[in-house]
This record gives sequence, structure tokens and C-alpha cells, in this order.
Amino acid sequence: MTVWDEFVVVLSAENALLEELIHLGTAKQREINNAPEVARIAEQEQEALVRLAETDQRRAELFDVLAMGKGLEQWLLGLDGEQRAVVEPLLLKLAQNLGELQALNDLNQQLLAQALSYVQYSLNLITGEEAAPTYSKPGGTAPGRSIFDRKV
Repeated sequence: MTVWDEFVVVLSAENALLEELIHLGTAKQREINNAPEVARIAEQEQEALVRLAETDQRRAELFDVLAMGKGLEQWLLGLDGEQRAVVEPLLLKLAQNLGELQALNDLNQQLLAQALSYVQYSLNLITGEEAAPTYSKPGGTAPGRSIFDRKV
């Protein structure tokens, strides 16, 4: 297998791993309120991320061999039409997958923070604990306890 062929295979593998992570992120979103399932999915994501890091490292090594010090744009311009027709769609798909995964991860992070906030609020109601007020007059007393969550 030539360096070029291996580079194309590695790009395809990297795209497949990103698509797997997108699938797992979507599954995590559906199961956001099921902690054991979210933990299981997070474990699968971690395994996929390890494989992705290895694949990305190999892609970078192969690119360095192929590009011989050139940047991506300069390297693409130096390819013949057939090579460019093979690699450009893979690189575009890679960029799209990265963008989609980043957006999905941002949303999932917000949803997890919101779920955690709700759990913390529920625990505070159950245990009767109340957070200290943020602002109060010196020597003043804390306001009365309310069951309404003012953060929502």
C-alpha cells in the first residue's frame, strides 16, 4: 500500500470515527435523564476518542510525508485532478463532521449542566438545605425559604 492509499484509508477511518461519535452524542442526548445509560455511552465515546486520537496522529504523519512541508491549500493545489477528486470530498466531510460533533457536544454539555442543576435543586428541596444568599445587608438576616426556583 502506498503512502497515498494509506492516507485515503486513514481519512475515511477518521470520518467513520467522527460519525460514530456523532451517533453516540445523539444517543446521549436522547438518554440525558438516564444516568446509567449516559455513563455507558460516555464510556463508548471515550474508547472512540482514543481510536480517533491514534488515527488523527497517523493522518498527520502521512500528511507530513505527502505534503513535504507545504500547507494544506498549497498541497491541494499541487495534486492532479484524480487525486484531488478523491481527497477533497474526504477533507470536506471531515470538516463537516468536526463542526457537527462540536455543535452536538456543546448542546449536550448545556443539557447535562441543566439536568445537574435540576438534580441539585431537587436535592436541596428534599434535604431542606438552602444556599446562602448572594447579597445581603451586613448584619441582616437571610430571606425566608421559598420553594420556587428562581434560576429557571
